[in-house]
Formats: sequence, structure tokens, C-alpha cells
Amino acid sequence: MASMSRKELLQSLHSVLSNVENMPENVFDDDAGRKVLVQKLTGLKNQITSPIERVRGELYFQPYLSVASKIALEGGWFDVLADGKPKTAQDIAQATGAEPALVEQGFQTYLGTPVTQELMEPGWANGLRHMFDHGGPSFMNLPKYLHRNGYRVPQDVKTGPFADVWGMNTWKLYKAEPNRGEIFNSFMTKRKEGTTMWTESYPAKDRLCNTIKSPDGVLIVDIGGGGGHVLQEFVKDPGHRIGRLILQDLPAALGDVDTLKTQGIEAMAYDFFTPQPVLGAKAYYLRSILHDWPDRACRGILSNTAAAMEKGYSKLLIDELVLPDTNVPVRGAFSDLTMMAIETGAERTSTQWHELLSSVGLRIEKIWSTGTALESVIEADLE
Repeated sequence: MASMSRKELLQSLHSVLSNVENMPENVFDDDAGRKVLVQKLTGLKNQITSPIERVRGELYFQPYLSVASKIALEGGWFDVLADGKPKTAQDIAQATGAEPALVEQGFQTYLGTPVTQELMEPGWANGLRHMFDHGGPSFMNLPKYLHRNGYRVPQDVKTGPFADVWGMNTWKLYKAEPNRGEIFNSFMTKRKEGTTMWTESYPAKDRLCNTIKSPDGVLIVDIGGGGGHVLQEFVKDPGHRIGRLILQDLPAALGDVDTLKTQGIEAMAYDFFTPQPVLGAKAYYLRSILHDWPDRACRGILSNTAAAMEKGYSKLLIDELVLPDTNVPVRGAFSDLTMMAIETGAERTSTQWHELLSSVGLRIEKIWSTGTALESVIEADLE
């Protein structure tokens, strides 16, 4: 097939764009296909945008979008637009007490968008607050921090980028200022809504439930599982109701013990930097734990877990992002930078996961994922 000329390409694009409003609502129900299309369109946009336009729009001014959004969120401006009716700057000012000249950029009206509607959800609004107020100072300090430390990967949460700004790591700051932790938890709860459960990519029934030694044995130990959301979802499937389910976390993080007990879940206070007390379980499960920590700390967590595993029987399941070794998507790269700035942690590539687990005597049997998603379940055994 002959390549299209620039004129033909533009004509084709104009034809497609002119029909966007007439597309059926379910045209993007295939989320994987939608993401591929977004990636290709982003590539096209980058090709037709001049380098200096990208420098200005993506490097100089991108932070200002977050600043303006935070002002509008905390000022109540988005609330005024929530009814879907056009508003003038005077309308917004009158409703919120802001000065009209601060709101207005020219003589125009304002209308809520799908983005501002999403920010009416407390969880998403708290996501902006978390990234701006909690992570923002560390992000702004990151270039100076890395320069001062010879551009080395941070390995100590006590002296990492976050502690360099705040004087303590993120977990201690949550304890000192509980409101920060509440904002973060609200954001995480909202973020996890509608996400793929690990059992949708990992065949838990075949590889765990059908191979447990005894119906009275421990099936899963959910390490650092917080309120127990993962196990609560797991037991909804009748095929998963075999063996004991143990939820472990620090006392302050554990969910309602009595409610968990009625669902067949045992709550156990545990610090994953200490020896694992549950020996010989069928599976030890870690969800979004290791990306919070640098390699040195991860080796401690993994070593404690490996010491409790039974060779040839127990499995370690790590529910995390697995980045490709090449062509890492922007989302994965940004998440990696976020973990470094806020947690002194990291997102890891497939090769990095293999190296990390091998360093503590564990071998990856398989990485289970769905489609083009980065979310994966790493299944590992003792070497």
C-alpha cells in the first residue's frame, strides 16, 4: 500500500474528526484497544507539534495546570460548575467569594467538563491534593537532591528525597499528620474501584485452591493487606472458600477484626520487616507493597517471607506493575518517578523483578498479566 502524502493524511484526519461526535457511545468499550489508539494518537500529536511548542506546553507550563486546578478545586469553583449550566466569572465569584478578576480570563462563560465532574468525586479530588500537597514539595526538590547525591538511586527512606524535604519518611508523616493519611487512603480506595482483580489474570482456583495440602491449612497470607479488601473480594467466589485466609498488617492499618472474622478472614498484627510467623502457607501475597520500598528494604521483606515458605509447595504472589524492558509507557515511567519522590521506592521492569527475587533465593515461575496492562501477578517459588 502506497504511503499517504501529508495533504491526504490531513484530509483523512479531518474526515475522521468531523465524525467523532456521531460515534456510538460504546465504540471504546474495548479498553485495551482504546489505550492502543490513545498511544497512537499521542504519537501523531507529537509528530505534528513543533519541538518548541512541546517545550512550552509540556515542560514550561504543564505544572501550572495542576496549580490552576488546585486553586479551582479548593476555591469551590468546580462545585459551581457542577450543575452543567454556563457560568460567568461574576457567577463563580458571587457563589464562592472570590474576586471576579481572579476567576476571569477575558469576557467568557465557563462550563463544567468531564474532568471537573470527576474532581467532584472526593477520592479523585483527594488524589490531586495528595500529589500536590504531599508529593509536590518532594518532586520540586528531586533535581537538586539527585544532583547533590551524584545521581544515585536512593536506597534509604531515612535520607531519601521525601525525607530530605519533610525531615521524615512518608509513613511517619502520615502518623504525625493523620489527615494526610486519610486523604491518601481516600485516593487509593477510589483509584482501585473498577480495577482488575488479581484473580482475573491469575488462576487461583487451579494453582492454589486445588493444590492446598489440607482444607484446614493456610491458603493465603495477605501481607500488608490493610483493611482486607483483597481477601474480602477473594472469598466472594465459592470456589475460593477452602483453607484459612490470614490478613496481616500493622495494628492501626487492619480493618474491622470482627467483620473480617464473619467473612472467614483472620486478622493478625504483623510488621513485614520482622520474621514471618505463618509457616508453610500455600501462598504469600503482596499487593502494591514492594514498589513503596528501595531494593535494600525489599530484600528484607522478601527474605522474611522466603524463610517461611515450604520448598516445592508454597508460592509467593506479587501483585504489582511489571514494566516492559523496552518502550516503557509514559504512565509506567511517571509512576516510577512518583514512587522515588514520595516513597524512595520504584516500579520495576521484568528483568529487575527477576534480579531482585533471585537475590533472595526466589525464582519467578511466571508473570501473569492481562492484555496490554502493566498490572501483573508475579508467581515465584523457592529456588
